[in-house]
Amino acid sequence: MRVRRLLVASVIMALAGTAASVAQPLKVSARGAKTITLSDRVGKNQFTWSSDAPLEKIKGTAEGVGGTLTVDPQNLATLRGSISAQVSTMKTGNATRDGHLKGAQWLDAAKYPEITFTIASVSGIKVSGNKAKGTATGTFTMHGVSKQMSVPFSMTWLDESATTRKRAPGALVMFDAAFTVSLKDFKVVGTRGLVGSKVGETIAIKAKLFGSAS
Repeated sequence: MRVRRLLVASVIMALAGTAASVAQPLKVSARGAKTITLSDRVGKNQFTWSSDAPLEKIKGTAEGVGGTLTVDPQNLATLRGSISAQVSTMKTGNATRDGHLKGAQWLDAAKYPEITFTIASVSGIKVSGNKAKGTATGTFTMHGVSKQMSVPFSMTWLDESATTRKRAPGALVMFDAAFTVSLKDFKVVGTRGLVGSKVGETIAIKAKLFGSAS
């Protein structure tokens, strides 16, 4: 009987720990499932990226960012949705290089116009007031290739108020994320001899995303 009681207690503690890890509430007034629509009215949505190679360092941006996410702010493990950026909006500060970047040898914007990330699960959530950090795992698609990827992120939630309504109706939500992608993993070959010499084999990416929740 003693062993049985210990086993039952262990199961209860494990379930309680699981529930605690799932229900990570933000300290905000919003309740229930909310839809977050990324909007430049709230803030400039964009990805910035950098390539560090022996012969050249390149920095660029990707705009044309859109997406819809759903989440219950009282249970951040429910975060799901998809984010996209238009390849045609990518810029490096050099028009000729931008044309090459979007061409068939590189990202091929005509054939693969979007880069997307679709969230399937969230883990490692840590909440502090109206802010949280965690890791979103999902499918990252670029150049027609899809790979599972885990992306650390942080978020801030501002309940709707007279101040927030000056930007957009609903609560305002901000996300920051940083991750890397390997060109080889996504079959981006580029002009012969440039990857590894003038273009980094791995690209560092940062995201700043803004949306309104209703």
